[in-house]
Amino acid sequence: MTTEYNDERHEYRIDGIIVPGVTTIIKAAGMYDDRFFTEEARQRGTYVHGAALFLVQNDLHDDSILPAYRGYIDGVRMFLSETDCIPDVELCEKPQFNKIFMYGTKIDLPCLFNGHDSIIDYKSGAETPVTGIQLAGQAQLIGKPVKRYGLHLKADGKYKLVEYKDRNDIKIFNAALSLYHWRQKEGLL
Repeated sequence: MTTEYNDERHEYRIDGIIVPGVTTIIKAAGMYDDRFFTEEARQRGTYVHGAALFLVQNDLHDDSILPAYRGYIDGVRMFLSETDCIPDVELCEKPQFNKIFMYGTKIDLPCLFNGHDSIIDYKSGAETPVTGIQLAGQAQLIGKPVKRYGLHLKADGKYKLVEYKDRNDIKIFNAALSLYHWRQKEGLL
């Protein structure tokens, strides 16, 4: 099986077939409140994710950070300096695919954290209850047990780390995934 990802379109393909990303699956199931997805929030998220990747790769130049987003990047920097998080730089933001369930995702920060394989998702907007479900879909893709965290970043440089432990999260994600594929097959998407 061949896999490809088009970053411009945010499009995942397995053997030439377009497959949904985790966020697309969750949105199609009606679990996201679109009020939080403004153009400004989208731009902020894209910028923060990109700058955080450069930071983890030790390739971020401080003078390149836009002032409006500096606090969010400072929050990532503070988290990395205050914890024992060891990023898996090779897998950060790398497109990954689940060829069995036919979906893809990019994991923000796969790492070793507190002695456990973990995945951490950067959040630069409002906290929402679907983060645990999103992370469960990403964890399923990895194929081994991992701890799941949301790193909620604030404009003032602070952060809040939240662990998601609900075992039902994966059931909810898989229900959303099944619904997505059914709706797609029936031409309802």
